[in-house]
Amino acid sequence: MTHDFTYLDQLTVEDLLDRAHRGNWNGPEAHMIRALAVRLEDYLEFRDMVGNLEAELGDAERRAEGWREEAQAVQRQLDMVRG
Repeated sequence: MTHDFTYLDQLTVEDLLDRAHRGNWNGPEAHMIRALAVRLEDYLEFRDMVGNLEAELGDAERRAEGWREEAQAVQRQLDMVRG
């Protein structure tokens, strides 16, 4: 079954990838379609990994700020004791 661009353009990326892998492709464009599907999957995996790393970085920065504030509070207490 062949679908036109308008139909295919409305599918999710995951559905398009599924169709690319399941399709019975023949001719010179078969390799190109499969290569594009694999490259897109790699890109999506990379994008997700970057998103996770950005979230972890944000958490680490918040924790570091908390430790900085705690260290400053301890330093103020030491300064008061040393007087």
